[in-house]
Amino acid sequence: MLLKKILLILLYTMALHSSISIEPYFSKTSGRYYKGGVDNKIINDIKNSSTSIDMAMYYLTNRHITKALISAHYRGIKVRVVTDDKKIKAPRYKELIRANVEVVNDHNPRALMHNKILIIDKHITWIGSGNFTVYAFYRNHDNFLRIDSRDVANYYEEKFTNLFNGITEPIEPYLSKNIEIYFAPDSDIEKRLLARINHAKHSIYFLAYAFTNQKIAKALLDAHHRGVVVKGVFDKAQDRYQKYSRYRWLKSKGLSVVYDQNRFKLHDKVIIIDEKVVVTGSYNFTHKANRTNAENIMVIKSRDIAKSYIDEFKKIYNKEGR
Repeated sequence: MLLKKILLILLYTMALHSSISIEPYFSKTSGRYYKGGVDNKIINDIKNSSTSIDMAMYYLTNRHITKALISAHYRGIKVRVVTDDKKIKAPRYKELIRANVEVVNDHNPRALMHNKILIIDKHITWIGSGNFTVYAFYRNHDNFLRIDSRDVANYYEEKFTNLFNGITEPIEPYLSKNIEIYFAPDSDIEKRLLARINHAKHSIYFLAYAFTNQKIAKALLDAHHRGVVVKGVFDKAQDRYQKYSRYRWLKSKGLSVVYDQNRFKLHDKVIIIDEKVVVTGSYNFTHKANRTNAENIMVIKSRDIAKSYIDEFKKIYNKEGR
């Protein structure tokens, strides 16, 4: 039973309507042999590509994904990559450049290109909290979404093209019945999160790598005061590093917040509201994420997707917090 729990599994594939499906995945934190992780699914999608691969990725260390990207390039697939200016000299990006893959940086030393986005053949999109690193798949707590939708892929493609070409012009949010997508600093993501938290009626569960935003912390406290169940898990090392982390403030106000005990990172950035709405992406709960960095979040309205995230939250909260 324990082995089953620590294996990364596909928790659910939910067809929100006929033209879109979403699959949530979570890190295999046991990771002893670096096998069986979601990176295998990503590599399969890359290997099965037929026309194009576009990737906006803060950090890349996974050699198998790197190799798959190079192989796709050699097959004639159009492969483009954008990363942060401080990461472009990392070994895996250098490897891509040596293979003549198009790799550019964001040319913005004052901000992070912090997205984690992969778009394949203009219909498969991968997003989430995890960089394409060994630790993201096999050590940290991270989450990933695989979205099969031409509409969603085209929307992310528009933003990717801007990032790749150094265009800073904002794009409007993607709004549909069951999915919303926001980019920072294009949209005021903080405002969107506050609205969601302020309208919560029953429960709010969150997983936070970096959390310094006092407005979001105050909204969680207000929700607690009006009877909403609020529970959260913070990354211990990041909390101790961040001078303005909201962990101790929330704890002092009586909220049920705990440190994770994973000796690696709790790198998730997740909010689950009323067991039916999931917010996830690259966006940490910080002012820099809101105002400066290149970030994205997806808001999904689905009880089945939410259940997958609640199960993951409970696994982390019950293990780390008790």
